[in-house]
Amino acid sequence: MRSVKHSIKKILTSCGPGRSVLRTLAGPFPRIFVYHRFAPPNTIIPHRVSADTFGWQLDRMKDFGRIMTLADCLEHHHIHGVWPRHAVVITVDDGYRDFYLYAFPELKRRSIPATLFPTVNFIEGRVWLWPDRLAAALEGASDGRITVTAHGDALEIGWNDNEQRARAWKSLSDLCISLPDHLRQAVIRQVEDLMRVDLPVAPPEEYAACSWGELQEMAAAGIEIGSHTINHPILSRIPLDNLDHEIADSKRHLERKIGQPIKTFCYPNSAPGDINDAVVAAVQRAGYLGAVFGTDLKAWEPWRMPRMGLGESRTDFLWKLVGGEIL
Repeated sequence: MRSVKHSIKKILTSCGPGRSVLRTLAGPFPRIFVYHRFAPPNTIIPHRVSADTFGWQLDRMKDFGRIMTLADCLEHHHIHGVWPRHAVVITVDDGYRDFYLYAFPELKRRSIPATLFPTVNFIEGRVWLWPDRLAAALEGASDGRITVTAHGDALEIGWNDNEQRARAWKSLSDLCISLPDHLRQAVIRQVEDLMRVDLPVAPPEEYAACSWGELQEMAAAGIEIGSHTINHPILSRIPLDNLDHEIADSKRHLERKIGQPIKTFCYPNSAPGDINDAVVAAVQRAGYLGAVFGTDLKAWEPWRMPRMGLGESRTDFLWKLVGGEIL
């Protein structure tokens, strides 16, 4: 079934009439894309987009319509009451340094804007992003088997090759996503103890963040900086008293460091239960223009702007660009 769908997508996106029909039927909604990690040119690394593929995507986006920052897209909607036609918005989460090394040069070469959502304490070197911490623990552990407990339930995982490590990471990640923030941190500490790995305080080069100087350089070159919280928690799973710290304080801290207004916000994670009315109210209270969340391409409103993820597949990219995913 997957190969059939891919073939249909390829047929519809490989010819001009097919692309035109999809573009017309999809309507006026912006194409908002989300990226996380990037790789050097001609280098395939799982869950990353190589610099040459990203450059090719940028050229197709320029052919499609107007590429703008998320703030500019939202401001257009606030002023005119409609979304800008044929708009493309490039968003990048977290603030990994590989964005600065491999993607930013492609954007700068073409004078194309994008919106970057860094996590404050990740940039400060005070926290890892928790999925990376799990991955690094598994990479550093000898072959073995452990039993992790949470909420009285036990999860047994074992690994002795890379494929089993990937499955173990997925099982642990699924468990962590389901937990309140303090229990998730406790589970990660438990995993590291059971695996007998001792990770550094700041992430190593493989998982490194941009520096403040690099963020300032990119902001001066037209990259919009938005907020992705202080610590990257799932906001619906932290105490209400902590919401303003993660949402409003991150805005103020970034504005002091970058020297520009921070207008947009990105909720960590995108599962349906990861935000609630209290979280959205805190974002509005902090003074943001809007925020990105989720993948429901039928739900267009400034506080829950849906996005589409991209990888190396050119057919998948063209399908999403011309509107196939929206339909």
